[in-house]
This record gives sequence, structure tokens and C-alpha cells, in this order.
Amino acid sequence: MKKTLILVLAVFVLSAFAYSQVKLGVINAQEIIQKTKKGVEIQQKLDNLQKAKSQELQSLNESIKKLEQDLLSPALNNDTREKKSVELQSKRTTLKRNYEDAQREFQRESQKLLVDLEKELIPLIEGIGKAKGFTVIFDRQRSGLVYYDNSVDITAEVIKAIDAKTK
Repeated sequence: MKKTLILVLAVFVLSAFAYSQVKLGVINAQEIIQKTKKGVEIQQKLDNLQKAKSQELQSLNESIKKLEQDLLSPALNNDTREKKSVELQSKRTTLKRNYEDAQREFQRESQKLLVDLEKELIPLIEGIGKAKGFTVIFDRQRSGLVYYDNSVDITAEVIKAIDAKTK
């Protein structure tokens, strides 16, 4: 019994010692994207792509509205009304497809650009982590962290490192 108690006590002491050796770090990936030069460039590219796609869709939408107005005209004969109705349905289908295509293209481009940035960030974060002696570095958004001490947040250092590399 006495040996078991000593063994259990030794395990607790050793595990407490092991836990004291773990050093945790935290980054805020969203802040890195928003505040780095590279992240701002990505946001601008995505904004430009979104504006271009939006303009294309707006043009098609305006032609649909014009067709809808034309269909309300009492001066149209049945043949013309039928042709315009078919054309309207076709344009609505085209608008829907173009909208879905634009969304997929935006998602693909966004994913590609963010993966490229991540490939560049990971070695920098690993380097900072090793230099500061961190055992683990969490992304605040992805990890589900509820609380952390700001002294373990290395986001500002990562931003400086990526911007220095971008120059």
C-alpha cells in the first residue's frame, strides 16, 4: 500500500513537471490576413474579382428587367410575346448559372490565394515558435480557444516577419 501511494505521488510530481515544460503560443490568422501587405493584396484581388463578376451579372440582370418590361406591353402579338417569354426564361437560367459559376470561381481563387499565403506563413511561424521555445502554437480562430494570456500571442511578430519577407 505504501509503495503504491509513493508510486502514485511520483507519477503526479513527474506529470506536473512535464506540464510545466509545455509552452503554448497563439496567432490570429484573420488579423494576419488583414494586416500584412500580402494579405491586403489578396483582399484587393478578391475584391476586384468580385466587382468584375458583379458587373457581368448586373448587365445580364438589366437585360432581364428590360425583357420583363417588354412583356408587359399590350402592343405585343402572341408570337412575339411567346418568343420574348422563351428568351426571358433562357436569360434567367443563364443568370443563375453565371451566378453559380462566379461563386465557384471566387471560392477557388480565394482558396488558392489563401493556401499560397499559408504555405509562406507556416515556415515563418515555425521559425518564431522554435526561436521562442514554444511547444505548440494555436490559431485562435480554428482552435476553439476561449481564453489565452496575450503574452503568448505572436500575431504581431508574424505580421512583421511576413512583411519583411515581402519587401
